[in-house]
Amino acid sequence: MYRNIPNLSFSNAVSRCGRCGKESIIHDMRLGEIFCKSCGFVIDEKINDLNSDLISFDDGKDNRRTGTPMLMSVHDFGLSTMIGMINKDAKGKPISALTSATIKRIRIQDQRSQLHRNMDINYKTAFDILQRIQDKICVSDHVKELAAYIYRKAVEQKITQGRSINAVVAASMYAACRNTQILRTLRDISKATDIKPKKISQSYRAIVKQLDLKIPVVNQVHCLSKISNNLGVSEKTKYFALEILQKAKDMQILAGRDPVGISAAVLYYACLIKKESFTQAQVAEASSVTVVTVRNRFQEIRKKINIDQN
Repeated sequence: MYRNIPNLSFSNAVSRCGRCGKESIIHDMRLGEIFCKSCGFVIDEKINDLNSDLISFDDGKDNRRTGTPMLMSVHDFGLSTMIGMINKDAKGKPISALTSATIKRIRIQDQRSQLHRNMDINYKTAFDILQRIQDKICVSDHVKELAAYIYRKAVEQKITQGRSINAVVAASMYAACRNTQILRTLRDISKATDIKPKKISQSYRAIVKQLDLKIPVVNQVHCLSKISNNLGVSEKTKYFALEILQKAKDMQILAGRDPVGISAAVLYYACLIKKESFTQAQVAEASSVTVVTVRNRFQEIRKKINIDQN
């Protein structure tokens, strides 16, 4: 009479059998039944599985978990199976060196077999580069996934033709940072990839134009805060720099200028007024722009906003 079925659990919903009166009720999640362990009496044959993975609190859609999510930064979206890197058997015991070497060869062959198209090789190379950039500039996985999506769209629009993969990947990462308001300059991306900013900028402009990306304007307050933190200026000087920045906005002298260069020049101006000994070269290095940019923007702002330095 007893049923030997897996996935059994004791149920608190029905505590006592209606036939024998014993408190030995079994809730069978797989078969959808509630029955008595003592006498085998089936109490209910049509119960729902209350597993949290199968419950949908949405608008009637089936949201059952069916595996790992799709990843844009993996050449096959992460849908293929992989041989794990842990050299242990099913019981968790380390395998021998000979077996480990055999598994390693099989693992390499398995990885190569998945790259059966030129497009797969392209994506694999590009996303390896993208991972290295992410590690160097310290951005989240969300930004990396967005950069991978932009790169895939760039490949579809044939933007990669005539350009190096490195430059287009770097430009995609820069576009993703700009789109998510993550403050990373072209020079930051350039340092992480050893590619000249000019090449990254060319690929970036092509991506924005051909994909019709709506890139938000860089928040100059965020730029100023980042540069001031890198320099270690006082809070008093930082607030004074924000006042100068606001005056420059009100006078509409920021249009068409690089937000990072403007922020660096404003901060240098504030340091000059507040007698903090930071040179143009130090401000330029902290903001990842050139000394010439800081000098030119500073002269433009000082001509329009004349502040007594005494």
